[in-house]
Amino acid sequence: MRIINISYRLPVSFKTKNGNIELKSSSGGLVSAILSLKQNENELHWFGVADFTLTEYQQGKNLYKGEFILHPIFLSKDINFGFYSGFSNAVIWPLFHYFPSFVEFNANYFEFYLEANRIIAKNVCEILQKDDTIWIHDYQLLPLAEMIRELRPDVKIGLFLHIPFPSYELIRLLPKYCRDTLVKSMFGADLIGFHTYEYAQHFLHTAQMILGIQHKQFNLLYQNRTIKVDVFPISISYEKFNTAFFDKLIEEERVKLKKIYEGKKIIFSVDRLDYTKGIMCRLQGFSEFLHLFPEWKEKIVFLLVAVPSRSDLKRYKERKQMIELLISEINGKYGNLKWTPIVYQYGSVEFRQLLGLYTSCDIALISPLRDGMNLVAKEFVASRQDEDGVLLLSDMTGAAKELTDALLFNPLDKNEIALKIKTAIDMPDEERKTRMINLRTQVKTYHVEKWSQDFMEKLNAVCSLKSFPQTLEYENKREILIQYQNAAKRLILLDYDGTLTAFKSSPELAIPSDGLIELLNNLCKNPKNEIVLVSGRDHETLERWFGKLPLTLIAEHGIFIKKREWKSTITDAMDWKAGVLNIMKQFAVNTSGAFLEEKTYSVCWHYRNVENLKGFAQSRELVNLLTVYLNGVNATIIDGNKVIEVKPSQINKGTSIQRNFDMNVYDFCLAIGDDRTDEDLFEVVSQYNGISIKVGKETSKAKYRLETIQLVHSLLELLK
Repeated sequence: MRIINISYRLPVSFKTKNGNIELKSSSGGLVSAILSLKQNENELHWFGVADFTLTEYQQGKNLYKGEFILHPIFLSKDINFGFYSGFSNAVIWPLFHYFPSFVEFNANYFEFYLEANRIIAKNVCEILQKDDTIWIHDYQLLPLAEMIRELRPDVKIGLFLHIPFPSYELIRLLPKYCRDTLVKSMFGADLIGFHTYEYAQHFLHTAQMILGIQHKQFNLLYQNRTIKVDVFPISISYEKFNTAFFDKLIEEERVKLKKIYEGKKIIFSVDRLDYTKGIMCRLQGFSEFLHLFPEWKEKIVFLLVAVPSRSDLKRYKERKQMIELLISEINGKYGNLKWTPIVYQYGSVEFRQLLGLYTSCDIALISPLRDGMNLVAKEFVASRQDEDGVLLLSDMTGAAKELTDALLFNPLDKNEIALKIKTAIDMPDEERKTRMINLRTQVKTYHVEKWSQDFMEKLNAVCSLKSFPQTLEYENKREILIQYQNAAKRLILLDYDGTLTAFKSSPELAIPSDGLIELLNNLCKNPKNEIVLVSGRDHETLERWFGKLPLTLIAEHGIFIKKREWKSTITDAMDWKAGVLNIMKQFAVNTSGAFLEEKTYSVCWHYRNVENLKGFAQSRELVNLLTVYLNGVNATIIDGNKVIEVKPSQINKGTSIQRNFDMNVYDFCLAIGDDRTDEDLFEVVSQYNGISIKVGKETSKAKYRLETIQLVHSLLELLK
């Protein structure tokens, strides 16, 4: 199998130095993760934007002897700047990290962003083979899955976001065409992965608010495909950091540091110089510690390494100046000729130096304001084979969801940081060791190799699911007719609105025709048939229209059932109904053309007569409000076909017909419906090998599709 990995950066770079081409390989976690997929002789390809010239690549490519087949993408300087610096890092990065005031949106840069992704998609598709697996990484490439899908609909695509996915309230700050494009494009993937459930929930809520797509247990139906949203907390190569503890060079580095700072507690921090990393906060927290606990002056030292990052952007230059000014102030205020409280380095550190710092410090202080995961915390833990040291970790990191034995804190609270430093210093040896053992077990159990393998297993699983529905052709109808004729006991389940009759401007106008009544009556006359009309309509209306027919009526999605007489399945007091009715009334007043429909046990807000964009926008606001209002209440929101309905949550069309299958064995079962509420019906029917048919063009779990109501009537005519 060929795995096509796509990220902004390649795992290797070619640079000219003193007239010669030099190779610089990345040792990052992603490289280790993808390399672990080499098993079973998988062929590993890697696409990325070149940070070197075509000439440098042609001269130096033979020097590369790694496991990947490299595919560098050469972008023009203007496109690459607009794509990477102009949009990826000036819009998506700050917005997704909850810094909306730092966003600098430029429509031209967004076009460069899309154009760069189109170029990458074209290059990828030129080498694609039928059974290839594509894995796309991170925020620079959000549109890529859909672009590849348009060129190659049959391909298997996974997408993983390495940064947080923010709440909908932040996403909606983007211009509508921009936010819709970004979110919709992600649905080109078969599997969409995030670090934490919080990020996954934000994405699913955004999908419903922007595109009207609902999920069931983190699975979505879109363009006749099942898309899985799941959580994969990325990790590190545990063995690499764990075994380094006894490396001779690292041991020498550790001994050297301990000698330099002999008699002092060592706090260590390393991070890219980025406004999301909270470096200012940890400095303020350390300063507060020195203020609150002056007895620790000259007995503690803070070693801070800031790794250069995006130094061409104005905000990063400003951040560097602010950090260095604050360090000078703290050192000037608390230090003396014998003691410098903060030892600061701006620059990269070699692996040997980094591991020396990890393994010699008493406290690792990590304080991002927002971080998708934060692998520094996991590296520190994995490196401590001595089972010593204390991890102080911001609760705003993805890692905080896993590393719960760390001392967690709010990075904006300098007083809390100061107190946590004191807690770490005073922590008894036994507690310190127990916490570190638990942290190391967590990191060891879910290492980066397992992360990549889990992702691939989930991707293969979701792609193995069949794509439904398929158009009901002549041969399919013939097979259905043969099954029907050979069956001694049949169950036929029919929705009403949109399935047996067309929608009208007002629900009461959708009266069944004489022809439909006759068709249903003829189906009921056959003693082998059990006909069930499963509708969202109120039971009074169904009784008025179909009460004289010898069929079973199910009203309000299963709340009322009539075999001989009407019975309610609800015992709930429904304290929520009056409040929901008031909310919907207000939305009806504010939305010209919208109207309410009150049923015995549910309330509907219809927007079929509202201009499309306006109606959909208002429906999103209503869904958002109702979701909050109904939290903890025994009620569910149905986001239907131009209708928002609230009803008791324990009943749906699927549960309403389950009793039929519990009490009877059928040789033939057919279910036909058009709405999202019918998906529950299709799901139950499929468990009993029944035939399900979706009416219309929307995505569905149904096995077959009929485009029009007329075709439904024609099929039922064959079954009389």
